[in-house]
Amino acid sequence: MKNEPSAKSASDAAAPESAGAPRRAHAINTITLELNAKTDVRPYDGGKWASVPAIHNRYRGKDKPSKPVPIWVKFSNNTVAYALMAIRKGTHFTVTGTLDHDEGEKGKEFYRINADQLRVHSHKTGTAVEDAA
Repeated sequence: MKNEPSAKSASDAAAPESAGAPRRAHAINTITLELNAKTDVRPYDGGKWASVPAIHNRYRGKDKPSKPVPIWVKFSNNTVAYALMAIRKGTHFTVTGTLDHDEGEKGKEFYRINADQLRVHSHKTGTAVEDAA
């Protein structure tokens, strides 16, 4: 009797997922990166989504210099409004999202991250509060 499923768990296993309930995505391709914006954010489709080229300084060990890796960041849904307002050239920020690796037409590889979460840290040139003071 120990190995038999209870009536509750058996009915739960047989019941279909409730309509409209979001399925949890697998986090196998989710990554968090700290980046520096190379330019201002560029809006597309009337602000429905935006992108910015950025640089991630990859740590390669204690005795080796960091390696700059260019990455395109795409903002949409819940991150686009904040990105358009907060990210300017030189902004240091953190994104969490799915990372894609691809090769361009000329065979040059590039990375792209679709940002699900965004946290802005600072501007390299100073914040508006510092500039006003």
